[in-house]
Amino acid sequence: MPRAEVLFPLVQVFEQVVYLRPVENDAPVAADLSPLCREMVDLDLVRFDCPAPLLDNRDRFVRLVHDLQHRRDDYAGQLSHLSLAGLGNSGKTETKSSIISTLLKQTGIQEEEDEQRVMLLWQARLLLKLGEIFDQEQKELQENLERISVKEKGLLDELRKDTEQPFSLSKTITANSDKTDSQSRLRLKAWSRLFALGSHPIASSVFITTNRDALDLLSEYYESVHDKQPQKILNLLLPGGRESDTFAEQRTAFRNAASDLIAAIHRMLENPESINEEDRSSLNGLDCNWATLLEQHYPAAENSRCTLSLYSLPSVNPGRLFLETFGRDEDDVEKGLKEDRPTGVIFGILEDQAEN
Repeated sequence: MPRAEVLFPLVQVFEQVVYLRPVENDAPVAADLSPLCREMVDLDLVRFDCPAPLLDNRDRFVRLVHDLQHRRDDYAGQLSHLSLAGLGNSGKTETKSSIISTLLKQTGIQEEEDEQRVMLLWQARLLLKLGEIFDQEQKELQENLERISVKEKGLLDELRKDTEQPFSLSKTITANSDKTDSQSRLRLKAWSRLFALGSHPIASSVFITTNRDALDLLSEYYESVHDKQPQKILNLLLPGGRESDTFAEQRTAFRNAASDLIAAIHRMLENPESINEEDRSSLNGLDCNWATLLEQHYPAAENSRCTLSLYSLPSVNPGRLFLETFGRDEDDVEKGLKEDRPTGVIFGILEDQAEN
């Protein structure tokens, strides 16, 4: 789900942020977005896109997800056969009784190779949509636990007769409810398949994450293939996101004042091989022109700070890079990976300043 603390700093630099979705025409409902996120969407600063649209099969897939969410007992047996685990277990194939095989059979796909590619995409979409359901339930659980914790604290304060910290049910549940590393890896693999094997190319060469592990894996793979590390372009200080009644006016004022510097950033991204050092010096460092303007428009006393670190990975195909990095089956390339001209990739990580 889009988060204001991620989108807010990015729209200061970029005219529009593209947020990928597993299914086309499936933007989050307004009620699930923060007021600031809703405003950014309404201003067309955030656009939702899908790299692997379902087209005529979209309604069928949406019904499937709805049924899985609301008729879990009915589908529990079938889900036990579903090779979502195939995203991490390449040796397993779908059984005839699995949901995906049944749906594919109904589409009338004849050619085995295309059926295998479509199967991978259905699996990836389904895993990501189930992940969204999990995230929403975890959010609701967390909100309920916070309410319980407030009541619990009041009761424990009354009952406490010594300084020993008593057992806290709400804290114990919260500690065990976080997303696991294996879930994150499966989601990365699913996204890499949608991006690499989908039929709708995303017109972007700049990709941003908040996941440090993802950046490290990309760097390791790139270095293993090209025998060199990704090229560091820039460390850019940005304002942290916060709710504001004057967001649009404040952003416009900042971008107008920093227009020359923003143009310099885009020059660096378009041609990272020949960066003007004068441009770099005006953007890097605590006393640079960029930092001065940032303080004028987003004072540190009122806005937190985050850092966008940008790297260039030249001579690579984005689809292959993501698929190879985050894990693929041996024959994924034969199942539809488009071997376009290696245009290179700009990859960035957005982190709170304290994490750097």
